[in-house]
Amino acid sequence: MVTGAGVLTLSFLFSESIKGVLNRFNLSEKFVGSSLLATGTSFPEVINAITAGFYDRESSQKYKYSIDSFYNLTGASLIQIIFLSGLGIVLYHLTKKKKFAQSEYRGFITSTFQNKTFLWFLFTAELVLLLIAVSFPSFSQKIGIGSVSFLPFLFLVIWACYLVFSRKDKEDFKSYSNIFDQLSNFKFLGIFGFIFICFSGLSFLNFNIVTMFEKTFRIPRNIGLGTILSLVTSFPEFSSFFFLFKSRHFGLASAGIFGSALFNLFLPSLTQSIKVGWFLSELVTNSNLQASLIGWLGLAVALNVIFLIAFYKNKKGNYILNFNYPRWNVFWSWVLLTSYLTISFIIFPIFLKSETAGDTK
Repeated sequence: MVTGAGVLTLSFLFSESIKGVLNRFNLSEKFVGSSLLATGTSFPEVINAITAGFYDRESSQKYKYSIDSFYNLTGASLIQIIFLSGLGIVLYHLTKKKKFAQSEYRGFITSTFQNKTFLWFLFTAELVLLLIAVSFPSFSQKIGIGSVSFLPFLFLVIWACYLVFSRKDKEDFKSYSNIFDQLSNFKFLGIFGFIFICFSGLSFLNFNIVTMFEKTFRIPRNIGLGTILSLVTSFPEFSSFFFLFKSRHFGLASAGIFGSALFNLFLPSLTQSIKVGWFLSELVTNSNLQASLIGWLGLAVALNVIFLIAFYKNKKGNYILNFNYPRWNVFWSWVLLTSYLTISFIIFPIFLKSETAGDTK
């Protein structure tokens, strides 16, 4: 409760400071969403990835914490599109009851992918590459150096290149009024840095509390780590999204979600840099873990595609393939939600012999 309240408070201040950055430094929403907003709200995942590397250096189970962290990082990206889909359903029904403006509902749907389709493509393509890597671990090891995989470092390069090319993309100017408007740049940057430091401390505490929870109850990794831990570590993203959404900055809010997904997928590079190795070698001799990861990543890729179908709008304001049914988003959002819940909580536990969190070899 204490860490949750702290994160919620800091998320409000962080969201306000992000709007301050946009007002002061003339940067694009895509850049800020993929850099400052993603980095700040993804501190739990960063701490998770770093801590996993140090824990694995001392662990007798070789890559246990690296695998736990990987479930969390990929699960966080998935949980966030589930969140957006659920929000789309809620807003649709609120507009029908005249409790949310129809124009703002359309603005939310349109802004989700507006100027961000390439960003979605990048993190979905990375998920596909990860799916291929875990499906063929022997081949994947051959294109690395020893037990070190090139993939996370490739994702780091992709993220950095995206930031470089999106930094000054031209966008219509918007006013991002915030509580820090009256401060000088020097004072503003000092407060911004302080918020980052506070986030990191709470994130470390959060990671240790939740990993104790999933080990105690011995639940399957793709539920305990892919879902529950990811849900908790995504709390900063949800909180920041809420405050940006509340001020009707829909585009910036969704840029933070998409940017966080791209950011999270290069974080295993931190884990394996500390551990000096990644878990792909473990999959050669552990078919249960391999099957669990293939199922998990396959689900993530499929749901990302459904998410595109549900939310993408072209320049004419129509959905994909030029459809324009009023309930299009609601229908596909329900498909996404029910698919996720059914597969994650019913099909996976029944058909996949996933290890439970905390199992030993």
